Order: sequence, then C-alpha cells, then structure tokens
Amino acid sequence: MAADEEVLRRKAAFAVARDLGRHETRALFEASGYRSDEEIVVALEGDTIEDVFGRVRRHTPPVAVAIYWPETGRLEYTSFKPSDEASLGGVKEQIGGTATIGMLFEHADRQMRGQYRFNLTWDKPEMNIQRFVTTPA
Repeated sequence: MAADEEVLRRKAAFAVARDLGRHETRALFEASGYRSDEEIVVALEGDTIEDVFGRVRRHTPPVAVAIYWPETGRLEYTSFKPSDEASLGGVKEQIGGTATIGMLFEHADRQMRGQYRFNLTWDKPEMNIQRFVTTPA
C-alpha cells in the first residue's frame, strides 16, 4: 500500500470514529438496526467493489459500510446483505467487480430499489443495498 493511500485510509477511519461520536449518527445506526459492537467496513470511494466485498464477506450480514470521499470529506453509510435470486424480480442490474464503491453508492442512491446482482464468483452474488436513513418518528 502506498504511503498516500495509507494516509487516506487513516483519515477515513478517523472521520468514521469522529462521526460515530455524534448522537445523530448513533441514532441513525440504531434506526437501521445496528448495535454498537458490530464492525463497520470503512472504504474509500475509489475502492473497487471486489475489494470492498472481499472485506464485507468476512462479517455476518447485514454489514455496515462507511464510504469516505477524501477530496470533499463526505461520509455516507450503507448496508449490504445477501438477497434471494427470486426477490430480484425480472430485471437484474449486472455490477462488475471493477466498478468503485462510490460509483455503486451514487447509482443505488438514485434508484427506487436496492437489489443488485454482482458479477463476482461468490456463492450468493445477489445483494440488497440500503442507504442509512432516519425513519420518521
């Protein structure tokens, strides 16, 4: 890993740690069904799907992922969990492993559904992607 990339990864980890100290962020995680003892995968927006999902698969789903945009300091949270083939319905968007996690997040955020099939050699390449949002009180 290049020194610059290591610095960016540390910066991302510190941004997530700082953000998790905010009441609003903790409430967001609670509303999304996550406990404080669960791991969060921290990714840079330029990380490939294949790299990020390699880390996601090490955890029990659903898995929270923090995506950090180094140039702007933007930080977004999303969750990934396997989805049944049948629940994907008729149209399946094919997502390649070389796409970046930032590109996928932006695309998924614009869609009405969060289910995608990934072109990766996994047991269950179908994933449900949900952005963390607060639920109305």
